[in-house]
Amino acid sequence: MLLKHREDDKKEMEEKFLSNIKELVIPYVDKLKKSRLDSNQGAYLEIIEANMNDIISPFLQRMSLKYSNFTQTEIQVANLIKVGKTTKEIAEVMKVSKGTIDTHRNNIRSKLGLNKKKVNLRAYLLSFA
Repeated sequence: MLLKHREDDKKEMEEKFLSNIKELVIPYVDKLKKSRLDSNQGAYLEIIEANMNDIISPFLQRMSLKYSNFTQTEIQVANLIKVGKTTKEIAEVMKVSKGTIDTHRNNIRSKLGLNKKKVNLRAYLLSFA
């Protein structure tokens, strides 16, 4: 009983932490992204955003544990798909071509066993969150 209570408390704290970051930090990062930044500042902002996402996303941890055969790039692409980014937006953020992102999407679908299935990739990925 005590272990279950402790686990529930831990989960609640984790959820509050994630919620606070998403509500109190991410909006300002988004505003900075829309402002005029020089190339160095833009690069630093992208690094900050990527590192924050790695820290706060339990989705990434579940994906990397459940699908250890995913590359780091596939995990990043999957996370961006999960948050609703389009192929074009992902390509811009990662500074690669749309074709490269399409390849990663196909690899992700294949590794998840979703090839030839009419399953929305984003919806499927959201089921891990």
